[in-house]
Amino acid sequence: MQKNSRFTQFNFPPEFLAGIQAMLELSVGLFAWSVVTNLAILKMGLGPWETIGMTTMIYAGSSQIAVLPLIFAEYPFWTIWITALIINIRFLLFSASLQPHFKHLPIHQRMTLGYFNGDMSYVRFITKYPQPSPLHNKQDVLNFFLGASFTNWVVWQSGLVVAVVFGSQIPNSWGLEFAGTLALVTLIIPSIKSPTAILSALAAIATCILTINLPYRLAIICSVIAGISTAMVSDKALKKGSQ
Repeated sequence: MQKNSRFTQFNFPPEFLAGIQAMLELSVGLFAWSVVTNLAILKMGLGPWETIGMTTMIYAGSSQIAVLPLIFAEYPFWTIWITALIINIRFLLFSASLQPHFKHLPIHQRMTLGYFNGDMSYVRFITKYPQPSPLHNKQDVLNFFLGASFTNWVVWQSGLVVAVVFGSQIPNSWGLEFAGTLALVTLIIPSIKSPTAILSALAAIATCILTINLPYRLAIICSVIAGISTAMVSDKALKKGSQ
């Protein structure tokens, strides 16, 4: 109780605080990944204000990193569009699983929740509330989601600020690309627990290795498709086997 006293004096709902708490252990890795991602965007040629605008509006670092080289290299529009679509298609799946929890809310509120939803905050939320239940208070469910997703957003935007303010002072010799990869791995590995997640990750890795030499960075698209397809097939097979 003592560690949350600075928050409770502002009368934040308990489940909102629980959402914040759930994200804290991931914050260091998430912050590091944000810094590296936004540094990469800056080094690709975007100015500080362009980077701020892109990261704030799009709020999807992986797709930004993937499509910017294609844009600067003047790749065909269809390649850029499909790359962004495939990489972000996971948010369609996220939204489908969140919809039963928040279908009672007006559309504009659900759209706002969709903007603030992030990979890690989604994982934290769906781990605690895998399915809607009459035993769950709807406001508590919403408050937990808001606490987790808002923390995710604040940490990511904090990394953006650090990248913009201090990016020019960080030498390339620091090997930030490798550090960013490690930060991302530390975020993802704890989430890979179920057989479906493990098979999906293995399928994506194997596909990436096999298609790494394809043009237009098609290895990314192929790996995402392989991972999602494997997850869908595996999930159906496991559900059928449990019946």
